[in-house]
Amino acid sequence: MFVHSSLSSCGHFVAGPEGVLDVFSEFCDTLCLPTHTYCYPESPDTPGPVFDGRTTASLVGRLTEIFRKRHGVLRSIHATHSLAASGKLARELCANHYHYDTPCGSGTPYTRLIENRAAVLMFGVDFAYYTLFHTAECEADSSYAFLPGGKVWLRVIDESGQQRDCWSRRQNFLAPRFDQVGHFLERAGLVRRTSLGNSTLLFVPDASKVHHCLLEHLKTQPDFLRTSCSFDL
Repeated sequence: MFVHSSLSSCGHFVAGPEGVLDVFSEFCDTLCLPTHTYCYPESPDTPGPVFDGRTTASLVGRLTEIFRKRHGVLRSIHATHSLAASGKLARELCANHYHYDTPCGSGTPYTRLIENRAAVLMFGVDFAYYTLFHTAECEADSSYAFLPGGKVWLRVIDESGQQRDCWSRRQNFLAPRFDQVGHFLERAGLVRRTSLGNSTLLFVPDASKVHHCLLEHLKTQPDFLRTSCSFDL
């Protein structure tokens, strides 16, 4: 199960963040959370900050930072879009992330989640934070998937402790998209919704079904995931 989270939006949890993670683990063989760091270069001619999976902090929520530090949790090596995992498939999911030239595309942990038909839980957040939209855009060769200008120079510490230079396409953060797609997916019967505290849980039982649905629409409507589009079933 892949979890995007915002504890603060839901309210106070008596058991604290560790208790929330314990409950997640009870309901899946492998638990995954994003630990994105966005270690991008300041300019095209300079390298990005060095990413070290052991010490570089996650920038996508308190729960993700606590999770990556837990005993037995593995973290993929990637300067911008790393993922942390524990459980049965953790090593398989996290392997060789920095070898690929897209953060979320073919060969990355995110395609492996789809191949393994992972569930996805949006815990107090909406579908604007659904990382696997990037995976669909990449596979569909969407013109909105990446920023123009070629690849950027990233740096990571690899499994042996050596610094490596990596070149990767940069996700497009300029084109507004994703915000309304969750409602479309709910109407298509691919998402379940329930309330929790002050917020909402959105549950995707099978990410592969969402992925294939998106690909079908992207074939005929390349800008399908943009906020300005209409989402008709």
